[in-house]
Amino acid sequence: MSRLTPNARRALIQDRRAQILTAAAKVFAAKGFERATIADIARAAGVAEGSIYNYFKNKSDLLVSIPQQKIEPAVQNIAAHLPGAAAAPDEALAIIARNLVTTVRENAFLLRILISALPSMPPSAREKYMHTVLLYALALVENYMREQIQQGVLRADLNPVIAARAFVGMFFPFIILREVLQVDTQSDWDYDALIPTLVPVFLNGALADAPKRKSR
Repeated sequence: MSRLTPNARRALIQDRRAQILTAAAKVFAAKGFERATIADIARAAGVAEGSIYNYFKNKSDLLVSIPQQKIEPAVQNIAAHLPGAAAAPDEALAIIARNLVTTVRENAFLLRILISALPSMPPSAREKYMHTVLLYALALVENYMREQIQQGVLRADLNPVIAARAFVGMFFPFIILREVLQVDTQSDWDYDALIPTLVPVFLNGALADAPKRKSR
């Protein structure tokens, strides 16, 4: 039997990891993190139980690796389709917001699993989750803010780290309630109305133009 080349071996490892993570996502969604076992995941993936430990340390490692497989490519796709530096900031931020909303909606079941499992995760697993999902996605917005500050489009005293979190945080209550917690708020808004409302509020604030304000 011919030996695998390094590239072929890396591809085989990536394929097997993806196979196991896809199975783990289905098992966690069906049984919940606490009730799911490595044996369940191995059966769903069609691999030996012991072989899973060749790719992942434990069940928590599996859990926090699932969003990396699903969400990092989505964030990379957002970055690849951002408009150029000359584009108006409201246009660019609207694109970022639309894509972030779409990504969360498409992966809401993963976020439900992660949120339910967070209390029982070891600190190392929580830290990995933060870096592979939340901070990774926020970095896209932070980099955009930094570029706009350097070009003089956004205020020079603006902290891009805080601004990025503030921007994403404007959308998350709506998304988490509807998509993750599945709370029927009976509201009359939809995402097509939400984004055009919140992006200008972030950029310009909520106050009317000074001449239009009523004097006290």
